[in-house]
Amino acid sequence: MRPVGVTLSAYFQFVRAALMAALALGVLLVGGLASKLAAMAAEGNSIERILSGFGHFISAVLLVYAGIILILGIGLLMGLHWARALTIVFSALGFLTLLPRMIHHHPFSILFALLNLAVMIYMLLPQTRDYFQRKHAIEVKQA
Repeated sequence: MRPVGVTLSAYFQFVRAALMAALALGVLLVGGLASKLAAMAAEGNSIERILSGFGHFISAVLLVYAGIILILGIGLLMGLHWARALTIVFSALGFLTLLPRMIHHHPFSILFALLNLAVMIYMLLPQTRDYFQRKHAIEVKQA
């Protein structure tokens, strides 16, 4: 049986993926509007193309990141060992990325930084590691 903490960690990954996808779509929308405004102000297409291309690039990167996070959540639900390892890495990076914003007391930044820290610590616990190792050992025996 899957531990509740692993399930909650997977659901947190799904929330992160949804927020990243929403951010990507927002960047795409705002980038498109900004490029149109820049084109009107500059009376030229070069700035519009640069801003539009940059917005598309950032959106694509954020969507790829959201896809990776979504796959991690699915991997956690399936009990895959690599998903645990990558979740630790991505949670640590997420915590470090949000650390400067915590200093300025942004409520959502503090919440997500603490959730990333909690997921990282939970994934490092011996009981959680044992669950993923047992799951991996069962898969190897069946193969």
